[in-house]
Amino acid sequence: MKYEVIVPLAGFESDSSFIYEKFDNFFSSIKSEESGIELKMMNFDVLKNLDFELPEWFVEKLDIKNPEDVSIYFIFVLQSPATSSVVNLFAPVIMNNKNFTMGQIQLDLDEAKLETIENLICS
Repeated sequence: MKYEVIVPLAGFESDSSFIYEKFDNFFSSIKSEESGIELKMMNFDVLKNLDFELPEWFVEKLDIKNPEDVSIYFIFVLQSPATSSVVNLFAPVIMNNKNFTMGQIQLDLDEAKLETIENLICS
């Protein structure tokens, strides 16, 4: 599915649309139509103790009417060895599945209520 970028993704400010592909319930990817860059993403549902609210300006830009219409993902980079892989927990990609728009938001670390990484990932 094609999503239009309304709020730019960090490092990909000139990319205006991405093709979304779901791998399973936890992992997906988006591929830029302009640059061809592919980003791997982890579904927000993998995490259990992360809580944040989207600012009103962001909700308005993506025209979010219902929370059930939104998917939240975190970009991750696979490295070798796997222990060197990273997940960006502080800048989720928000996708409105009703109007196929998307954007990335930088979280306020104080408001995100992050606990230790051991308590963050579902077991």
